[in-house]
Amino acid sequence: MGFIGKNGVFLMSLSMGWEKRRPVGLEGFKNRDMLWLWCRLEESGYSLNHGVLGSPDNRANHLIDCIEDRETVGRLQEYRRECFSHRLEISDFAWIKSGGDRLLFWVHEMLRNRSLPVALAETKFNQAILSKFDQILLAFDLSKAPVNVKKDTIESLRQKWSKLISIDPYLNWIDIKDEGQCRWLVDQVQNSGLSMFVPLDFAYPVDNKGRLLLLFSALDRSTYDEKIKVLFINDLKKKWARKKRKDDTEKVQCNLNVDAITKKNIKKLADQRGLKMGEYIDAIVAEDKERVLGQSEP
Repeated sequence: MGFIGKNGVFLMSLSMGWEKRRPVGLEGFKNRDMLWLWCRLEESGYSLNHGVLGSPDNRANHLIDCIEDRETVGRLQEYRRECFSHRLEISDFAWIKSGGDRLLFWVHEMLRNRSLPVALAETKFNQAILSKFDQILLAFDLSKAPVNVKKDTIESLRQKWSKLISIDPYLNWIDIKDEGQCRWLVDQVQNSGLSMFVPLDFAYPVDNKGRLLLLFSALDRSTYDEKIKVLFINDLKKKWARKKRKDDTEKVQCNLNVDAITKKNIKKLADQRGLKMGEYIDAIVAEDKERVLGQSEP
């Protein structure tokens, strides 16, 4: 069941969710379009509650409550035509949405740098409350650029990204499960010329995913020629191989008597960190020594 609001705007029952309340005139509107409408209405003078922006449902319901007494069906139809006539299809962004944090960060930064016909949107709220993908989508939806220019911008980004990731096959020796390797890679980047390209967003990683994002994003942002990047990666690979050989030669046999459950737990914990059992024991002893004695060197 529904009801007629003021100014002839038809609203569906609140209990059915915001899409069931969607006013006549906004047919086909989804979360993406309601965010566009939010920005459009604020631009025209609406004062909206930014506290609900983080939830698409709450955001849409608040918007519907606000327009109930102020907008006619005819005016909402005008907003709908404006919205749909200036936007790209969601399928145009599929390669970005499925590309992971590395790609999302790169596209977001490209738009933030304002070197393209489309840039991050200027809004009356802090966009940090939105996901990176929603910020990218909003940039294109609010852009005044013609649709063909927006499509060209998306294609240009796709081509640039394709060229950037052409170096990825040279990174296939890196193991995200190997914590020792990932920590070592961070140290190598931070002590190289590549350090100047590490973005603040990834400068202080706390897990292996973050450590590799530090490396990959620095490579993506660097101004180095592709050949120089490949040389850098291959040099890292050779250094890592030498380090592993050296570490292996320094290992000594150590027989420890533990019960079966302890051995099983050591194996399980080592696997979680991408380490062998001996490497895991080395790691936790070093960490505990640093914690207790305040020193990292023997």
